Amino acid sequence: MKKKSLQLLGTSLAFILALNVPFAYLNTVHAAPSEQQQEDNEEAEIDETVVPQEVITIEETSDKYEPEIQEKQTSVETPKKTETSEEETIVESPEVIYTYVTVNAGSLLFEPNKTTKALLQLTDASTIYHVNRTDNDNWYELSIGQSTYWVARENLSEANIEIVVPEVKKTVSITTKKSFKIYNNPSTTSTVLAKGSQATKLKTINIVDNYFVVNVGNQTGYIAFKDVELLFKSSDKVEIANKSVTLYTVVNSKFKKIGTLTKGAIFKPTKTTSKYHYIKKSGKQYAVPITGTMPTKKANSLATLKSAIYPITLYAEKTSAVYDQNGIKIGSLNKGQTVHLKGISKGHGIIEYLGQSGYVDLANYYHKNLVNPTKSVTYKAYSYYVKVFAKLYPEFTSLEKIGESVEGRAIYALRVGNGKKEILVDAAIHAREHMTTNVVMEMIDNYSYSYNKKTSFAGYNVRQTLDTTSIWFVPMINPDGVTLVQNGINSMANKNLIKQINKSSNYKRWKANARGVDLNRNFDGEWKYVPFTSKTYKGYKGPRVFSEPEAQALKAFVERHKFKSDISYHSSGQILYWFNFQNSANYKRDLALTRQISRVTGYSIIPPLYVRGSGSSADWFIMSQKKPGITVEIAPYAGEGPVSHKHWNNVWNKNKSIGLLASKEASKR
Repeated sequence: MKKKSLQLLGTSLAFILALNVPFAYLNTVHAAPSEQQQEDNEEAEIDETVVPQEVITIEETSDKYEPEIQEKQTSVETPKKTETSEEETIVESPEVIYTYVTVNAGSLLFEPNKTTKALLQLTDASTIYHVNRTDNDNWYELSIGQSTYWVARENLSEANIEIVVPEVKKTVSITTKKSFKIYNNPSTTSTVLAKGSQATKLKTINIVDNYFVVNVGNQTGYIAFKDVELLFKSSDKVEIANKSVTLYTVVNSKFKKIGTLTKGAIFKPTKTTSKYHYIKKSGKQYAVPITGTMPTKKANSLATLKSAIYPITLYAEKTSAVYDQNGIKIGSLNKGQTVHLKGISKGHGIIEYLGQSGYVDLANYYHKNLVNPTKSVTYKAYSYYVKVFAKLYPEFTSLEKIGESVEGRAIYALRVGNGKKEILVDAAIHAREHMTTNVVMEMIDNYSYSYNKKTSFAGYNVRQTLDTTSIWFVPMINPDGVTLVQNGINSMANKNLIKQINKSSNYKRWKANARGVDLNRNFDGEWKYVPFTSKTYKGYKGPRVFSEPEAQALKAFVERHKFKSDISYHSSGQILYWFNFQNSANYKRDLALTRQISRVTGYSIIPPLYVRGSGSSADWFIMSQKKPGITVEIAPYAGEGPVSHKHWNNVWNKNKSIGLLASKEASKR
């Protein structure tokens, strides 16, 4: 039996050798090994006495094995075991690439590729940050204030929440102090995201009250102003970084709050101390606290201050914003503050602010005594004043340009009051009678002040009176003629014509317009009966009725309204004209009003003359509107020239209440 077995074994070996199959393959044919078993077989040590043979690999296809020739293996080496030194660390390729992470509290941040000295430390383990891979698998990048830092991968944990990049609103470069903190809210009691131990340069994405805002790995971080090194050089300008800082005036070392400067305002200080920036302009000194400001090279917010042609002092009725020339708010003034109005531009008042030009809404201000009536009021001055009144008090005034003169000067009408009923008060239809403009402008001055302050004037409750019957004032119907009388021939465009008409170098006597037409002879109060005369400085009625643009303007203005009466101011005689063939009822009504005015002024009432033919505006008003038209001559006869200003006080005292008197009388009908 033993012999048979040996014979069988020998026969089998001979068969196998005849097939040229290695002995080791016996197991593969019979065991169908796994891949791991194949690897183990390849790594098995081979007896050096065995000569390696060609290897044939058989792959299984459907039901049988088909041989396929692989590369010849001419030698088999035993793999050497790799030795690792104790100091070398093996880094495996990371299985996860981080984008949004949380960090271990106390994680250090380093300069890229310099990981020996930490620059900052992350302190909050709950905040999610955005990071980027680096070429070094041990480190990731995290950005703070546009500066890049490295943080160790071992300190990161994956976060599956995507965060939005903060919006960039204002970028400035800052340098922190040696010790600083970055908070997650604009409060030093909020969570600290990071802290640093050396001065660090960063760029902001915004500035909020007392804090610079920086991007911290796509989170919003806040650095307190106190943690930033702000060095103001003498060449620097100052920019307000807070929402607002207090503005002071300094008088005898005493600080008085007058308002604020707001975020973005820029000014050039005269000097800077440890606590304040000082500005000295136009004999005044202002102070702004350093806290809440930062140095800048940008241009000043405020434009150079212009001189006022007509100086006006105004008062803030409430806290009022101040804007730069581009309409950007740069500060405010507290209620009660005094300002000096330098002009009007694009609907805003130009005031002196820090010694430069600030722009304000005049509706937030009021006046006390705007017009100086003791001097002649020029066309330019009156035009400016009525615009100022309209801007100061839009709630109860209205300004209307009703026409232009021969030489293109504007004719304005200003309403004072909100009464639905209306009366008309006009002046300066005759050039040399320009003191009447003073009377009307002083009425506007006093009535508007009293209306605004709800006070009485000359015994009248002004607001109550003018909320029943408002007054439309036309202070200067003949601006060309007034300009000629006040400023001479060189102020006129029609020099040659005026010289021919006047036949004298004395232009103080002029009554007509720039074409030599007496406007108070150009209205149709039965104009056809007015005698024709040659052109001269007074009395010429014009080539036809309403031939002049000034007369046309007043006529059209009257016809757009339903005035209850017209008080037309002239200058010489201290008398009252009122009659132009009224019917019986109107006669009694008009005479009653004239007598009221006479009792107040002391002026004489001219009795009915019954002379047909008039070109006066008041007579035309009587006939066309069937309402009272009263001509008021304010002063003693002045001859061929303007009324002397020595009469002003007397004139004003007699006439100051006449507008209110006429308004109240009109309210009853």
